[in-house]
Amino acid sequence: MQPGYLSSLLSVMARRGVALDIVADLAVGGTTSAFGLYQLKLHEQELADCDLLLIEYALNDAFVYGDERRPFRHWARFYEGIIRFARERNPKLRIATLVFGARNGSFLTSVPAIDAGIGYISRWYGTTCIDVSQLLMQRLGREVVGHPSFYSDQGHYARPVATTVVANLIADELEPALAAPPRPAALPPAIDPEHFANARALDGTWLAKRLGRPVVEYANRRFSVSALDLGRERLRFDIEKGMLLALSYVCEPRTPPLDLQGGDEVHRAALLKGGVRDGTYKFLVSMLSFEFLYGPTLLDMQQMRTLTLSGGLAAAGHKLHVPKDSVRHETFPAEPALPITGILFTGNLKTCALEKASPPQPATSDTVSAPSAAALT
Repeated sequence: MQPGYLSSLLSVMARRGVALDIVADLAVGGTTSAFGLYQLKLHEQELADCDLLLIEYALNDAFVYGDERRPFRHWARFYEGIIRFARERNPKLRIATLVFGARNGSFLTSVPAIDAGIGYISRWYGTTCIDVSQLLMQRLGREVVGHPSFYSDQGHYARPVATTVVANLIADELEPALAAPPRPAALPPAIDPEHFANARALDGTWLAKRLGRPVVEYANRRFSVSALDLGRERLRFDIEKGMLLALSYVCEPRTPPLDLQGGDEVHRAALLKGGVRDGTYKFLVSMLSFEFLYGPTLLDMQQMRTLTLSGGLAAAGHKLHVPKDSVRHETFPAEPALPITGILFTGNLKTCALEKASPPQPATSDTVSAPSAAALT
């Protein structure tokens, strides 16, 4: 959000004699820590060149992962992965995580799991955690923070008053943290031995070249991204001792839902964003996390997993997943565009290959189209 808390924070810090220049702005609205880790993997040089890393995903992480045990531990592997990977690439890096809460969020009446997890991991690694939600409750009280005028919508503080208050609270914590001597560079033992610091990210340019397809470009005044347009084809991944964690993609008006087949099960994920459907945006850079695929095996990193991705263009039997920030597809595009801008995964990638897709099947409620055996390498 421009102008929002960040522009106010830069001004407040400058008035206090701390000039902060942005080396790289890797934020994309509506994403989680999974996207933060993906972005750092693709921007290692910027990470090495900066002095301070600001992380702010708590609000969206809480929205997506909630309080359930398996999803929470899966989230913690992402967040610990961000901290460890960033410190490995830049041992002198200072890291500060900002914790924001949604309008009418759980922090108003209970202990929020994601916020508490961020505090625990931050203390473990000696990084700065600025719990803005907690500070607001302590300084202003529930009546003020819970008042409708304090937020401009469900997830953003109202400007200019609330954003200025938030910026000053952050500055009160960030200024002494930056003035303190740097901590020893050695990393402590990992909290979760299967954290995601070693996850790999492959961008759309790599995928397109690897698979012999043209690179498709999407650009506006803020973003320029390269993608592999999957169109009507199928993309197969075989991963040993790991999993496909997330898919980065461009949502545009011709984007269909995504079908994901693992074994005999087919999951269909809605990729459409309301702002694109309504014509507010020509496209949106987005990420789909794959926690919904794995069920009881979500935390098991020792399997061999095969997953095939394709546009959902037929009414085949499937389990429908509508992410909280997506909307259900009412119609299928005649000429589908499925621009994949990257993937994030753990383990060993044994296969990354295109398969010819089967032709669209008649509309039924209980059939699943079979994959073609013709793999293109």
